[in-house]
Amino acid sequence: MVGAVRTKEKCPRCGGRFEGEPLRCPSCFTTPKRYFVDFSWPGQGRIKLYSDQQGYPLDSWERASRLLTAIRYEVDQGKFDPREYVSQGHLSLMFPTYAREWLQRREQEYERGHIVKSYLIEMRDYVRRYYLPFFAKFNIRDIREGHIEDFRNWLPRHLSTKTIHNILGILHKLFKDAFRRRDILVMPEFPKVEKGDPVTKWISEEEQGLVLAQMKDPVRRAFYLFLMKQGCRPGEARALKWENLDLKKDIVTIAAGFNINEYKPYTKERDVRYLPLHPEVKKAILSLPRQLSGWVFTYNGKPFTQWTASDYWRRAARKAGIKVSCYEGTRHSLASQAINRGVSERKIGDMLGHKTLTSTRRYAKLRADALKEVWGEEPTQKENGRVPKPSPRIRDKPESP
Repeated sequence: MVGAVRTKEKCPRCGGRFEGEPLRCPSCFTTPKRYFVDFSWPGQGRIKLYSDQQGYPLDSWERASRLLTAIRYEVDQGKFDPREYVSQGHLSLMFPTYAREWLQRREQEYERGHIVKSYLIEMRDYVRRYYLPFFAKFNIRDIREGHIEDFRNWLPRHLSTKTIHNILGILHKLFKDAFRRRDILVMPEFPKVEKGDPVTKWISEEEQGLVLAQMKDPVRRAFYLFLMKQGCRPGEARALKWENLDLKKDIVTIAAGFNINEYKPYTKERDVRYLPLHPEVKKAILSLPRQLSGWVFTYNGKPFTQWTASDYWRRAARKAGIKVSCYEGTRHSLASQAINRGVSERKIGDMLGHKTLTSTRRYAKLRADALKEVWGEEPTQKENGRVPKPSPRIRDKPESP
């Protein structure tokens, strides 16, 4: 057998050829970044290998030399099969193929209930719109920190910092899974994207009342009142069934939710919360007709869709002259109002179903009245012990009826 370790590269400084063992430029002493094994033996022809059996590129003299030594041994033993080196495994490590197979595994996780549909949709969208166009010609094992940094800079300028953070986050998830499966042996470092603190918009109880006043349908009015007082996610309220209400003990059990329009027998945090039923909410619910379907809040016998829940709020808020989303006007507002009343973060987190206080602490920054102590003033208190409730809403002139 005749074989050698070679390279197609030339010296990046002088343009000369690499020579010797190991290969290096005799003038500049530089070395190649990529090698290949070139060998032949009687009756079998010539073969060039650019990666080892695991599909890793020959990026060092040592790796290429070890491969050549192993091949010589197998040839001497009569066991050498070139198909074991030029395999389909290498093709499966090309980024487009690997990303599609990765998505298939995520779809299996979704079918087993391990991830939610909205997360899967986001993964599909990022792979199609961003990952495949940029990494189409890459072997996943060749992708390093510099490539990911170039990818970040390649992303469209109109994308928000939060979106870029999410795009890199899911890409990081792809590489983390590949590293865990040993499909790659080196986990590239990802650039940090500081997305900053989100702006928390909320409204006062008085402003919530203005929005409710625009709602004539009793079922929908009860639905949004439930969101305002119980602090649930809209998907959790849409999934509420009569069996989840204990009207004697005034307790509501939050144990399920909708992801987009797909019912899930568990919440986002996969917890079960037992909440006190607010008196106003109880009164509104008792006035509702019971459907055979078992859902509490329905339209034509079916639970509200995601679009219905957000659109009806948007129209009512617009009529009230208030620019705030359903999530902000209900769940965010309950937490913000409670913070301004001096309620502890732990209690608010328990009400909202937060696993940690990290999510709850975003509302702690809204205690603007308490910051008056910096000026040497005492926080203003009402007779009932509540502090004023400033809200960063944008008020419009209410629509004329």
